[in-house]
Order: sequence, then structure tokens, then C-alpha cells
Amino acid sequence: MTFTPDFSEFEKNYGEGRAQLVWRSLVSDLETPVSAFLKLAGGRRNAILLESVEGGEQLGRYSIIGFKPDILWRSFGGRSQINRNAASDASAFVDEEGAPLVNLKRLFAESEIKPPPGASPPSLPPMAAGVFGYLGYDMVRQMEHLGPRPTGGLDAPDAIFMRPTLVAVFDNVGQEISLFAPVRPEPGVSARAAYARAGERLADAAENLAAPLALPVAERLPASQNIDITSDTDETGFRSMVARAKDYITAG
Repeated sequence: MTFTPDFSEFEKNYGEGRAQLVWRSLVSDLETPVSAFLKLAGGRRNAILLESVEGGEQLGRYSIIGFKPDILWRSFGGRSQINRNAASDASAFVDEEGAPLVNLKRLFAESEIKPPPGASPPSLPPMAAGVFGYLGYDMVRQMEHLGPRPTGGLDAPDAIFMRPTLVAVFDNVGQEISLFAPVRPEPGVSARAAYARAGERLADAAENLAAPLALPVAERLPASQNIDITSDTDETGFRSMVARAKDYITAG
């Protein structure tokens, strides 16, 4: 199985300390974004499926699937928390100092992947990698002075974001799925090992897409022999309604 870029180019960028993408594309004329999501991320926590819609009615070109995050970030009120061990422990959040929006911007900057200076960026779908999530209504309190927060509610985070280590971009026009594995240099991890890990993630995803979709079988409940059936209309009234409907049809 081959990937882009080749190892020599990857090794050069890795040695320069650059974050980069490793990817491959697959034909997807028999898949839908939903079936691809179920095969790749079904049953996983912290997975996303984003559909692009233009004008509120027309389906856009790309659908984005992201899963297996290495970082999770969330905000409650005026504080934020980050989990840099999300791959092994989804609950390992630690408190951050400073304003939530400042911390979120720092995460965005840290996660940016740029082409090397002077290099032409490859022709890739948008959002091949990044930080994905939502800003809830109450995050406006980080930007404007408002009254006290309402009490009660769902106790959900005001915002939560994830940085996937595997992103699948479904091209609804080209009928292909591009699989992306972001790679960021790590101390003590060689370029060869990092490239192999990215390749394993991509190969596993491709294998899952090639497999049939395992749908759960609905539980079959025993039929009851003593079923009381009631109706809000008696037989005479029902026959009268049918007769009127026939008259309407005949009358056009």
C-alpha cells in the first residue's frame, strides 16, 4: 500500500520539525458519508461527521469524518480544560490558566499544518486536518458583557473541540474518499517510526472501508396472542368516510 508523500520527502520535512500530512485516496462510488462514518467511527466516542450544505438546500461537495483525537479541549464558563492524552484516556483533562478563547486560539495555532517555504501546496480537499468542534451560545460571554448565566440546564460544555489523528474527506463529486493522517514530530520518535504509524492508521481505515457494514439486528419480541384492538371510529363511521372519499374521487 502506497501513501503520499513518499518517505524521502516525509523524512526531510520531519527532520525540519514540520507537521505534515500522510494520505491516500480510495474510490467510493458504493459508499455514502453515513456508511463510511459507521465503518470508520461507528461506536467510537469523540467522532464527527460534518456535511457541507450550500444555500441551505443543496448538498455541498465534501463530507468530513474525524476520529481518534490526540487532543480534546473544552470550556465551562470562564475556564477551560485540555486533554493531551485523549488517545489513551478520554477523561484526562487538566485545567488551563488564562481566558478560554486565548487558550483555544493557542491550540489552533499549535495545530496548524503549513507547506514548506517555497513549496506549492498539494491539491487537497479543504479541512484535510485541523481542530473540529463547536462554540455554544454561552461562549458569547467570553466576548461580550452579559448578565448572569441562567441556572440549571444540561451542564454541557460551552465549547468542545477535538484534534483527530485520522480524517476522511468524502468527495461527493469525485466519488472518492481521501484518508489523512496528520503527523507532528515527537521527541524520541524517528521519521521512519512516525511514517509507519501513519501508514498503519491509513491501512486500518482502508481495511474498515472495504469490509461490509455490520448493522445491529433488531431484537425480535414474542408476539402476544391476546391483543386488544381499539379504534376511534366505529364500522358505520368508517364506511361513511370511505363512501365520501369515493364521491370526491369521482367528482374529480
